[in-house]
Amino acid sequence: MGTRRRGGFLGGLIGALILLVSVGGAAWYWLGWTVDRQKAHIAALESARDRLMSGTVPLRFMVLSRGGGEIRARVRLYDADGSEVAVAEERLPGEELYIDFILVPLADARGPRDPAAASGEAWAAFPSRLFTDRLPAAEGPSLFGHYDRSGFPAILAAKSQRSDERKLLTRLFAEARRLASGEGSPGSEGFGSAVHELASMARFETGVVYRVVSRPKGGIEIMEDRP
Repeated sequence: MGTRRRGGFLGGLIGALILLVSVGGAAWYWLGWTVDRQKAHIAALESARDRLMSGTVPLRFMVLSRGGGEIRARVRLYDADGSEVAVAEERLPGEELYIDFILVPLADARGPRDPAAASGEAWAAFPSRLFTDRLPAAEGPSLFGHYDRSGFPAILAAKSQRSDERKLLTRLFAEARRLASGEGSPGSEGFGSAVHELASMARFETGVVYRVVSRPKGGIEIMEDRP
């Protein structure tokens, strides 16, 4: 009787120890996985920030013709390495051309309710729409579809890009598209600083190629694309 009792006690003790070791092992594995994931995310943030801080030229454009109350324009989109991604040509009512950009700070990629301020951060610039003095921005042709590659913004693609960095930029692109579509407003889902920025000049000359430069701190600048 006593032997059976001791055997049952030892069996229960061994079972408890096995369970404890299993739980401890699982916790250790989860902790290691969490740390590795955090390191990968930080590396992706640093890589994306370095790339954006160097400035990018996401597009060049030319007003092909202007007259009869209409503008015909051609836009060429480029990736971070300077390779052409797509070409779009549009006829728009009006006399003056504008390009709407959605700017999202890299700080927003750190996750919802992150306390990090966007001040001094790099910004990702996403060309959104073309519009004119007669065509409202909300009705202008969208540019997103020209560089959307299964949710990834091809204008920020680079040969040396990490997969984690691509995931991060995909998340920023999704936020830019959400904001541009009118689904919510800046500040929802943890994004607190995304803004619209217009690329415009007093008047674009016909037949002149202009380039749009996205500055690291969020500015958009247009200049003639001289050799």
